[in-house]
Amino acid sequence: MSTWSADDGSELYFEMYGGRESEKPVLLLLPGLLGTISSQWRNFVKPLSADFRIVLMDLRGHGRSQNKGNFLTAGRMLGDVIGLLDYLQMPEVNVAGYSLGGYVGLMMSVAYPRRIHTLLMHASKFYWTAEAVKSFQAQLDPEVMAEKVPAYANQLVQEHGARQWRELVRQASMLVAELAQSGLKEKQLGNIHCPVLVSVGERDELVLLPEAQRLSRLLPKGELIVLPGVHHPYATLRQIPLLPMMQHFHKEG
Repeated sequence: MSTWSADDGSELYFEMYGGRESEKPVLLLLPGLLGTISSQWRNFVKPLSADFRIVLMDLRGHGRSQNKGNFLTAGRMLGDVIGLLDYLQMPEVNVAGYSLGGYVGLMMSVAYPRRIHTLLMHASKFYWTAEAVKSFQAQLDPEVMAEKVPAYANQLVQEHGARQWRELVRQASMLVAELAQSGLKEKQLGNIHCPVLVSVGERDELVLLPEAQRLSRLLPKGELIVLPGVHHPYATLRQIPLLPMMQHFHKEG
């Protein structure tokens, strides 16, 4: 078990595959909101390890990572990523993030452009309207989740703990509101010069195809891939066709 301690004392959990001394480029895999590395990106690690040193990280307050604050912010999560990479002495990495993980990667490409070589964003929502926030927050009620989607609630219990998951869901709801109010703006996208592959499922209920198309076109080196039959939940994501696209994109970007 590997952990790194943030400046507020929170212990953040990470895993590495391929060793620190390898000459292979680094690929950082970030899970999404309410997700963990125990259930997201795990099936991609072995095939990607042929070409990359792999680093996986549970976001603050998720899974085996602590959060000693009373709330979550995207900026704090970005600081955690940079702090971990500094600890591991990795000045430049490739990043692949699902949902919130992809958004954090995009923030990294704005704030630390020399630290990121390529970025894959899968199912990452950039455009948060007031209506979208309200609709999403309505789903982030732990009592409603326990009643209406008990299987998912049980999954959150397993991944985050019986005591923690409800508070995490509440903090996630506030984080979404923060992203809508003070998150990245379109005018910042023109300053992102690393290659960015925007990936979206054809049937994604949260990130609509026109949104993904708009985002990819505003990025100077943006590309778009649409995955047939894929919904927003990570469980619907399959290795093919995304894996060969990732291998090519992160190696040639």
